[in-house]
Amino acid sequence: MYGIRFYKPNDFPNYRRVKFLVTGGTGFIGWRVVRNLLQRKTPVVVGELNADANVTARLPGAELVQLDVSDANSVKAVFQKHPDITHVIHLAYLMSAEVEANPHLGASVNILGMINLFDAAVRQKLARLVFTSSETYYGASQKPYGDRDVTEDDFTSPAEHFFTYGMMKVLNEFTAQKYVKKHGISIACTRPPVVFGYGRKRGSVLWAEDFATLPALGKPVTLPFPARTRDSWIYVDDCAEQLVRLALKPQISHFAYNNGGETVTAAKLAESVRHWLPDAQISFDESKPTTPLIDRMDGRRLENEINFQLRPLSDGVRAHINEARVATGLKPV
Repeated sequence: MYGIRFYKPNDFPNYRRVKFLVTGGTGFIGWRVVRNLLQRKTPVVVGELNADANVTARLPGAELVQLDVSDANSVKAVFQKHPDITHVIHLAYLMSAEVEANPHLGASVNILGMINLFDAAVRQKLARLVFTSSETYYGASQKPYGDRDVTEDDFTSPAEHFFTYGMMKVLNEFTAQKYVKKHGISIACTRPPVVFGYGRKRGSVLWAEDFATLPALGKPVTLPFPARTRDSWIYVDDCAEQLVRLALKPQISHFAYNNGGETVTAAKLAESVRHWLPDAQISFDESKPTTPLIDRMDGRRLENEINFQLRPLSDGVRAHINEARVATGLKPV
């Protein structure tokens, strides 16, 4: 495992027993978080509105509960059933494409749902609530920041944004800090860049699945941006490890943390796939614009906070490839 310090439930002397609720716990990042907690032998409740049965089968030991985060009564019911929950990792969120297709549902889940969890943190006196914000917090371009890593203290105006999803994250962070100041509760968020790995089912960045999964299965892939496109990438299991460590650390120094990640061009990303799959057929659409995201992210604050280093991009790409291959009966590389 990458990193050094391994936080365990007994690091919390004020809690007789640590118990987690993971909302969106069968989603792309969510089930990795749940698996991570189970490997730590930490009790975990998985809150889902529409659970993926194929995923839940991979998480023996976790308890599944029906949860609609946009419904305050549904949130209360989970804690009434499990009053001993001490920590929450909140991942139940609609992605960009879903928000644009249904703004009303997007606001219900992404804004009201977040507030319902903040209220629960106050009501239940949680040890920590951690949620994922996003690199889209910083807007749709690297241009406002120049040729440097973007830090947690950076910010840009709404005019520089592209995703409604990103502006929702800005509001989530603003509201969270209001709750922290008013109620003295412990809330933290991370701002992931492009999260890649096998098993992504939805969202505006399905190319973060396809770039490695399709070649892993012997299929060609065309990425919907030019080869010169630059993005920062993080492997999904590393993102999950960061979330769990941040939730479990007894004391934290900040509210917001960049996840960090390795910045490469799309052409270099393709090279990392071909390192493991020399015959991979990867092409680009040079007629399309580059991705509406920042290019560079400074992850040192979180690295120092939880004493954890991300694996090299090449290792993450290999893990992604092998998950895809093993899942379809092929030999790993």
